[in-house]
Amino acid sequence: MMEKVKTLLSLIVIIICLPFLVTFVVQGDFLNNVQQEDLENSLDEETGQLILTLAGEMPASFEEEALKAQAVIARTNIAYARENDRAEPEHVSWEDMREQLGAKQFQKYYERLKECVEATAGEIVTFEGKTVQLPYHFVSAGQTRDMSEAGEKGAFAYLKQVSSAADLRSERFLKIEIMDKKQFRNKLRAAYPDIEFPEDDISKMASVTKRDSSSYALTVQLPGKKISGEELKSALSLNSACFSIKETDGQVRIVTKGYGQGYGMSQYGANEMAKEGSSYKQILEYYYSGIRVSAQEAES
Repeated sequence: MMEKVKTLLSLIVIIICLPFLVTFVVQGDFLNNVQQEDLENSLDEETGQLILTLAGEMPASFEEEALKAQAVIARTNIAYARENDRAEPEHVSWEDMREQLGAKQFQKYYERLKECVEATAGEIVTFEGKTVQLPYHFVSAGQTRDMSEAGEKGAFAYLKQVSSAADLRSERFLKIEIMDKKQFRNKLRAAYPDIEFPEDDISKMASVTKRDSSSYALTVQLPGKKISGEELKSALSLNSACFSIKETDGQVRIVTKGYGQGYGMSQYGANEMAKEGSSYKQILEYYYSGIRVSAQEAES
């Protein structure tokens, strides 16, 4: 009898409290939406775009000087795209940013991103007086790449090889994958269905024939076809084009170093430089040779 009474009382409490709980949840969502709208309406279009771009390009938890460097990169790439009639860098939505940063941390990291965008207001990177395109990546293979070694000269003369030894400490620096020959062959066949791959000889399935001085694969030989290291990276879903493919105990062993294409600024390296006291301008001038960081000229 007592158990039935307790159950009945519990149901009554739930029924009484339910409207209050629903109201709390709904009002909470409403307040979040109002807060988000207030944030959006308080920003000019350019600042808002840059905050959303920065949020999608670099972890908001990184050091402020590293975030400022990335903010200048984002602004420069937007300016370059507009000057050359190209697609502008993609950015996340406000909803995605809130989900990405987390409701509890959103205000803190939003203010952090906003501060870094405003602290570098109007600043872009130029090389020999021209706005340039600034590639970047998360982690290098220990040193960044020289674009001239990929056959791109002149316009990308600011993309030189520089040491980024701190990257070796990153959790994303090294990845090792083991698969059997059949799996490896099937992945290649899926990417290149017109090519007949041998069943057992891994070196004849795919082999790197040319590397740059930072050890990234430039050319890969497939049966009857040459492709770039970046192409094979995409085909096999690797972290970077700095990879090696070897047969070990009858299986395929793929070792990949770095995360990203390896040109320009290493975000992990930039964060480590910031921890050691480097300013955002020093970071940019280190990873991009001969560039100048200055205020963007206003359009007439």
